[in-house]
Amino acid sequence: MPFNLLEQVTLHREQDALIISFPRPVPILSWAVLNGGFCYASHLVNHHVNSDDAGFGGNPEGWLSREMQRLELQGKAVVMATGVTMSELIEVSFSDGAREVACFATAGYGNALSVGDAASFQDSQVISPHTINMIFLVQPSLREEAMVEAVQIATEGRVRALYESGIRSTQSSLPATGTGTDCIALASIGSSVERYCGKHTKLGELIGLAAYTAIAKGLAKASAAGVKLGGNSDVQ
Repeated sequence: MPFNLLEQVTLHREQDALIISFPRPVPILSWAVLNGGFCYASHLVNHHVNSDDAGFGGNPEGWLSREMQRLELQGKAVVMATGVTMSELIEVSFSDGAREVACFATAGYGNALSVGDAASFQDSQVISPHTINMIFLVQPSLREEAMVEAVQIATEGRVRALYESGIRSTQSSLPATGTGTDCIALASIGSSVERYCGKHTKLGELIGLAAYTAIAKGLAKASAAGVKLGGNSDVQ
C-alpha cells in the first residue's frame, strides 16, 4: 500500500478555494456548512468568502452549493467556508512510514473566543467568517469512533497553538481556544482500518502534531502580516 497521501488525491487550488478530490468517495467527518456530519464524499473544499458578502450571510449553505455548481464538481462535496484567502493556506504532513497525516489549514482569528464565553449571536446578525479551518487526510483509514477521537486530538492541537501564541478572546480577554466559526474536516483513506488514535498512539501523535504545527504556522504568518492579536481584519 502506498503511503504518500498526496499521490492518492488530486489537489486543485482556485483563487478562492482549495479542492481536494478523491478517486472514489471516502468517509469524511466534519461540521462543514455544506454536507457536514458523517458522509462519503468525492471532494473536500475550503472556500474563501468575503466578510461583507450578504448572500453568504443570508444563506451560507445555498451560497456554497451554488459555488460548487459553478466549479462543476461531480459527486458530493463537503465544503467549509473561511474569511482567510487561499494565499494564506498552510500545508503540513507527517509520517512514520506506516501512517501518514496531512493537514491543510487557514488560520484567521479576528473573532477569537474562549470556550465558555457568553453567546454573542443574534438571529439578525451576520457572523464574519474569521475562522480557523483544518482539513485532515489520514491513512490508514479509521473506524467511525476513531474519527471522532481524531477530531478531539486535532482540537487540542489548535488550542495548544493558540495558547502558545498568546491570543486572547475578543469578548472576555481569557486565553482563546478557537474562534466562533472554526471547522475541522477529516477524511479517512486506505483499505486497512485502525481502531484507536488517542494520544498514546503513533497516529494520535501525528494528528496532534499536524494540527499544532499547521495552526502555529498560520497564526505566525497572520501576525507577521500585521494582524493584531485578537483584533479584527477583513480577511482573517
